[in-house]
Amino acid sequence: MKKLFLISILIVISMTMYGQKVALHTASGVQIFNGSNAFVNAHNAASSGDTIYLSGGTFYAPSSITKTLYIYGAGHYLDSTQATGKTFISGNLILDRNTDGTYIEGIDLTGEVRLQFSSADTVSNITLAYCKISGNINLSYNSNTYTNNFVLIRSVVIGDINFTRATNAAVFNSILQNRCISSNGVLYENNICFFSHNYDWAISGDNNILKNNIFFTEYEHGSGVNGNGNQLYNNLFLFPNPPFGGSYTASGNYYPVNADSVFVNNNIYTFDYSKNYHLKHPDTYIGTDSTQIGIYGGTFPYKEGAVPSNPHIQLKNVAPTSDSNGHLQIEFKISAQDE
Repeated sequence: MKKLFLISILIVISMTMYGQKVALHTASGVQIFNGSNAFVNAHNAASSGDTIYLSGGTFYAPSSITKTLYIYGAGHYLDSTQATGKTFISGNLILDRNTDGTYIEGIDLTGEVRLQFSSADTVSNITLAYCKISGNINLSYNSNTYTNNFVLIRSVVIGDINFTRATNAAVFNSILQNRCISSNGVLYENNICFFSHNYDWAISGDNNILKNNIFFTEYEHGSGVNGNGNQLYNNLFLFPNPPFGGSYTASGNYYPVNADSVFVNNNIYTFDYSKNYHLKHPDTYIGTDSTQIGIYGGTFPYKEGAVPSNPHIQLKNVAPTSDSNGHLQIEFKISAQDE
């Protein structure tokens, strides 16, 4: 474990010092790729089970991911990536067959995440963590495509999430700006739902379990759930009659709650990096597990700045030139992450 940690630090430092790079970590060593196509080239050179580290900067996505990979970016919050820069992925992340167990964290994706393959098959155990997805998450490419055990953790999703072909899916401590559709049997725990339209529902589907979420939405119709058999426990709603669907089970929910009394600093119905999503009254709005509701409670409390789990560079100072003896003065401050 110590050896792997030291290797990770050396990779992160070398990538930070020398600009836009991607490191492919395999059983036989480390290979560095340069430029905007570095992620594409690292993917093509990788074998299933390898790890890819992306520096700050913008990278094109592979046409599709075709193997199991562990992918780590530098993060997507500006205030926590000042030493490295944010990791932007331009395009869509398409998961093809044989990607079971793929893990992706710390990226800002301009497009969508989707499953895409033509033959009947299932991709299992896909995890997205500490990511910002500007497009949709589409788990319903066609009738042949399925995913089992899809997990979203500590992330921000601006587009819709389509769960049509997903089984045993869960969303933890994330910020969801739009709809979750065809959601059947999904677990939602300690999220913020910002869906703010009067023509649809934030979550549509049957037999979902919703615990400790905050529905911070502008319209009552769009503030809740449509479907049958949903279970709602200790969620917060701004309106007196939020929709729960048919044949629902509900207890411990908080409603109506004045919008100005929810967050420390937020008065809009969309995600904004400048806002503070800590609760004004964390001791008042308690979840099913006795922690606060919202993203800072529960099993996976949101980390400030969504700092990824790989070693994080907090400070970088590199002298512009070497001294008279040819020495270059550099200073790095690196913190280990426990999750």
